[in-house]
Amino acid sequence: MKGFTHRAVGSVLAIAMLTVMTASASAFSPPEVGRCVKVAAKTGHFTSSSCIKESTVKAPGSYEWLPGAVKNKFKTTGGVGTLATVGGTTVTCKTQESGGEFNSPKTVTGVTVRFTSCEATGFKCATEGAKEGEIVTNPLEGRIGIENKEKKKVALDLFPTAEDGGLYVTFNCGASLHITVGGSVLVNVLSDKMVSTLTLKYTSSKGHQKPEHFEGEPNDVLITEINGKKPEQSGITITSTQTGEEPLEANAVF
Repeated sequence: MKGFTHRAVGSVLAIAMLTVMTASASAFSPPEVGRCVKVAAKTGHFTSSSCIKESTVKAPGSYEWLPGAVKNKFKTTGGVGTLATVGGTTVTCKTQESGGEFNSPKTVTGVTVRFTSCEATGFKCATEGAKEGEIVTNPLEGRIGIENKEKKKVALDLFPTAEDGGLYVTFNCGASLHITVGGSVLVNVLSDKMVSTLTLKYTSSKGHQKPEHFEGEPNDVLITEINGKKPEQSGITITSTQTGEEPLEANAVF
């Protein structure tokens, strides 16, 4: 009778563990940011340290996917960057820095970007209250999504908060240019690899951002208005290094 009791308890524990693992797997909704961690042998849903190869009965896993971050803050720094409109207006800055945090497996928040040594058409640019040459954005939010499902590409979409009415930033260049930027900007992010340092390459050509939208969704781009004239589509080009408090991964197991 004692042996039967041990077997029964073991069966109950096995069923409970299977239920928890199944619930965890069903909750996985890529693309999302999180951690691929090593667990006890044959108890994980994945067989690789990047959580991209799912386990099977014949090949049980030793890794589990945990969505989200424990240490969720990050910083970015970048070199020369440009904002260019389709009409040919260009604003150039020498450096960039920002900070923010992952507030869910799919979103970031609290991102304020500061550009320095900015100028356009020979005039220094600045947001109101900032030092000469400094452009500081409104607080931004972001979400990750599918850039290209077939190629397993993931992108981050960065945009103003609802409180700012879609206004990314507004600034003056000398006394002749008043520039307002709204909308969103997308950048490709490294997927399926745990890293604490990530290179973000914002790329545009003649005012067109690459990419301009998530797969299957309409264009989601920056729109710039100069001196109250007709708004123009615009894009940013800059290489930025993002450094986090812990290694994280953008999982693209669709």
